[in-house]
Amino acid sequence: MTDRTKKPLYERLRETLLKTLERENWQLLPNEQELMSRFGVSRNTLRQAIQLLTNEHVLQPVQGFGTLVYPVPEVERNSRILIVCDYDMLPFQQDVMSRLLLMLNNSHLHSMVLMLDKENVDINRFDEMLKTCDAVILECHCSFSSIILERVRLTGKRMVCIRWQASQDVPFIAEDVVRGFSLVTRHLLELGHRRIAFIGNTCDFRRFPPIQQTMAEFGVSLRPELTEHIVYGTRVEGYKSMERILARNVDFTAVICHNDNCALGVEERLLIAGKRIPEDVSVIGFDNLKECADYPVPLTTCAGDLEEIIQEVIAYLFSGRKEVASFHKLTDVHLVKRQSTGAVPIKGPLPEGNGNFI
Repeated sequence: MTDRTKKPLYERLRETLLKTLERENWQLLPNEQELMSRFGVSRNTLRQAIQLLTNEHVLQPVQGFGTLVYPVPEVERNSRILIVCDYDMLPFQQDVMSRLLLMLNNSHLHSMVLMLDKENVDINRFDEMLKTCDAVILECHCSFSSIILERVRLTGKRMVCIRWQASQDVPFIAEDVVRGFSLVTRHLLELGHRRIAFIGNTCDFRRFPPIQQTMAEFGVSLRPELTEHIVYGTRVEGYKSMERILARNVDFTAVICHNDNCALGVEERLLIAGKRIPEDVSVIGFDNLKECADYPVPLTTCAGDLEEIIQEVIAYLFSGRKEVASFHKLTDVHLVKRQSTGAVPIKGPLPEGNGNFI
């Protein structure tokens, strides 16, 4: 077969893309740079192939979100999303919800917000709002409500929990918290810290085990007197836990916190005690809350990309694929290095050996 009788490159790429998105169950098309690198093609060839699949209604660009795979018809003009939030929404959920509303507005998708008490749901009002929506997004607290889940399931409409690894077989898209706590722990260890405190929920399988495992790689472990169990990760819990650790008069050079909210409480108590951050103690959190960039010391943290999480949520809700109830997706995380972490302070002569002591 001569070159002139072969299919054009963009048609062959279209076939390859189609097989790939089926095999890998894509909900959202990766960006151009990723696709060009993966398939070794030019931008022009890629765009021609994507245009063919768009004409076939396999793909659909949505302003502000990217390109959906097998979208439901007329996503932009007619789709209505019900966002269900508990009145006691946590700070990390407030950040993603405010970004979600902005992105939905910019993309001309209709959004309805229902703020409720998950323990006392007004069933009639909830059912009325469910009748007028096409899909449902839940914040973390609402994903624990059997009443909320039951009412949505009765409608047959898609729902997804955003930025939370939900239970009860609820579809979710969230950050890879396990990898995140491995990263924050490794960051401190590579800065030379060995006497590390942990203030967080020790029953949380996404936080406590990766911290222990990463420390074990460096030949160290968490000391009981430097470990404080908390439940919710509030600022008050962080403040009071650090107060208890300071009262024990045990040497430590860094603190891993359950989340940013807890870390800000820890910072406040350390500063009141006259400790310098990070010269005396490094502090690290998780979630990358908006306020943690400024108060009281810019906080080193770890988080996923909120826009990526929102894009994946919308892609899942408006994919024409048959729903898979066990759809669970974890997005990657990255460290955000700020002024609250630094190299371990040197005090007196160094110990013999490699310094991996507790």
